[in-house]
Amino acid sequence: MKNSFIKSEVSETVQNNNNENPVSPGPVYATLGSLPGEIFLQWDSVSNAGKYVIEMSRINSAKWHQLDIIKDPLYCITGLKPGYEYSFRVAAVYSEGMSEWSKEVNKKVK
Repeated sequence: MKNSFIKSEVSETVQNNNNENPVSPGPVYATLGSLPGEIFLQWDSVSNAGKYVIEMSRINSAKWHQLDIIKDPLYCITGLKPGYEYSFRVAAVYSEGMSEWSKEVNKKVK
């Protein structure tokens, strides 16, 4: 249920975007956490962005999965499979709409 609400909230915001795309976050940094299967994402906050949308994909997969919508430019992902490499991207959400995606960052889980 939470994911359905989140996707709906972002879709409505994007549909109301009549201006040029706002500034996207970047660069995004991915660092390994202290626990197995844990990665931290961090980026510089974007002026006037109210939220950030985070997506993840396994390397060599064209399918992206929305992880969350958050307010702060720091996010911890847990439960990732050791030995796999993942790609992450972030978009800023403004009252006028959603930015383009950040440049993708890749990280192999240990």
